Amino acid sequence: MLVVIVLSVLVLGSSSASLQQPILEKTQNLYSIFQDADATILEFFRQLEAKGETAPQASLYEYKQAIDLVAESKSLLQKGNYSEANEKIVQALQKLKEALRIAIVAIPWRPTEAEISQEMAVQLRSSISRYYEQVQIIENITHFAASVGYNTTILEDRIQTIKHLLEKASNNAEEKLFEAAWENLVQVKTISFQVMSSINNFAADLKIQRIATYINKTQERINVIREIAESLSNEASLAAIDSAETSLDNAKVALEELRIDETLSELANSKVSENEAVENLKLTESSVDSTANKVSEASP
Repeated sequence: MLVVIVLSVLVLGSSSASLQQPILEKTQNLYSIFQDADATILEFFRQLEAKGETAPQASLYEYKQAIDLVAESKSLLQKGNYSEANEKIVQALQKLKEALRIAIVAIPWRPTEAEISQEMAVQLRSSISRYYEQVQIIENITHFAASVGYNTTILEDRIQTIKHLLEKASNNAEEKLFEAAWENLVQVKTISFQVMSSINNFAADLKIQRIATYINKTQERINVIREIAESLSNEASLAAIDSAETSLDNAKVALEELRIDETLSELANSKVSENEAVENLKLTESSVDSTANKVSEASP
């Protein structure tokens, strides 16, 4: 039956498709596979209910164990026990497969070969189409990354691998080699996960670059305000700008150590003090105009 083949391939993918991945990345990928497998068996249970059947208690028991195992896996992951978390999620996938096997053995009806073939072809076409859409998005992001100076060679190679696997999946589906087609898609899923992890890292780098640019602009503004405050001997403004610069220096250190939340907090403090320094400047009308122009020129 279609769901048996699909779930078997998903479990196969959990044990073979990710062998070369770091343990944490592999475990996170298995959670994604579990979601697909869980959706598959729940759809099967729904089909049973639509035909007036109920899933056997033994099947439901195995399903509950699977849910408990994945919860235990996530708990272990949060504690940093990556290897044990990985083992638990693999066991959860095996429990899902067993739950489905028990249910199928117990039901009194069986689909015809034609029904199996038709349903499998429809699901494969739908999955392949979704992956092609995802690849297009990934390609767009990769082109952008290249345009701002990132080395995207590995990403581009992986994208080509995904396209090749999708082409193979399409050909296998046309030839009714459904298990082979699903195995192709499991590989696509694994590589797509790797690509998205790289893109997430790229996005984090861009965020850091934007913060660094903001810090530089803030330093320029502070320098201008300090110069004006010193020329006017405005002690209140100088005290505020000292506070702003202290917070800015703290932000620079935090950013170097990739403590982003602390960086943003210090930048917020710096901005408050900077605004206070500007408000404390007691300037003549002409000085106000000069200050406004200089600060405006230094602003991002």
